[in-house]
Amino acid sequence: MSKNTIPVEAFGPEAKSVDVPVLDSHLHHVEQGEGAPIVFLHGSPTNSYLYRHVFRALNGNGRLLAVDLIGFGDSGRPSIAYELADHERYLDAWFDALDLRDVTLVLQDYGAAFGVSWAARHPDRVRAVLLAEPVIRDIESSALPEAFVGAQKLIRTPGDGEKFVVEDNGFLTQVFPGAFLEPLAAEDLAVYQASFPTAESRAHLIRFPRNLPIDGVPASSVEYLARNEEWLRTSAEVPKTLLTYQPGFLLTPTIEAWIRENVASIEVHDGGAGVHFVQEEQPQGLADAVKALLARAGER
Repeated sequence: MSKNTIPVEAFGPEAKSVDVPVLDSHLHHVEQGEGAPIVFLHGSPTNSYLYRHVFRALNGNGRLLAVDLIGFGDSGRPSIAYELADHERYLDAWFDALDLRDVTLVLQDYGAAFGVSWAARHPDRVRAVLLAEPVIRDIESSALPEAFVGAQKLIRTPGDGEKFVVEDNGFLTQVFPGAFLEPLAAEDLAVYQASFPTAESRAHLIRFPRNLPIDGVPASSVEYLARNEEWLRTSAEVPKTLLTYQPGFLLTPTIEAWIRENVASIEVHDGGAGVHFVQEEQPQGLADAVKALLARAGER
């Protein structure tokens, strides 16, 4: 993989690209500003580039850090299994290497799974949490688009899944581009695809869709998310925001209802029109929600 696939200038004139040594590799992040840290976590199959518009809208509101998960964007590609626990280990090391405290977490997709897990295990270092289209609970397939359920079945089939995701690059060229209300600009799609130019570089890309908890499978992912539930229920001192979108995608009505009923200090707000990669579709609204959440946190 060629280095520096993410154009840091897209985040703003003051943004900088940083590589942080962690464990046997490194995590890359884009950073801008000073003050209390605001950490932005992405999911599958994107990277920190997802937050570039949000950075521009939040300039001056804190120390903004958008990190690439291990194996994504410009982060390292160590020889690991790329299971959920692996991502957690590298993220933990990144948070510790930078000694991040008083952290506001902005979380989407698998970024929510890892961010909430980190918060649950480091409650004294968390200031506030924002959730947008999160992977946070088991997802009922009946609430998902039929085409996506079909793609998931294909991806989970041994051999066929590898051909679709790894060999033919179907996840990045078919599934991902289809998850927007309006087509993503060709130059932006190219940035996301640049992280995975070869079949070898895409080998681990199949792990996230295969680990997505749908109808209780895989049980390991359901259990991973369940470990965070006690903290979500009891962390009343940490203000939280959930943004909903229309039509939305992974935030099904059942999961939204669970969050409303079970997550302490949660406020639910309409984020507007969007599918799943809402940082591309509603960046200003997301930034405004972060500002409102920071104001709530400052009142405590």
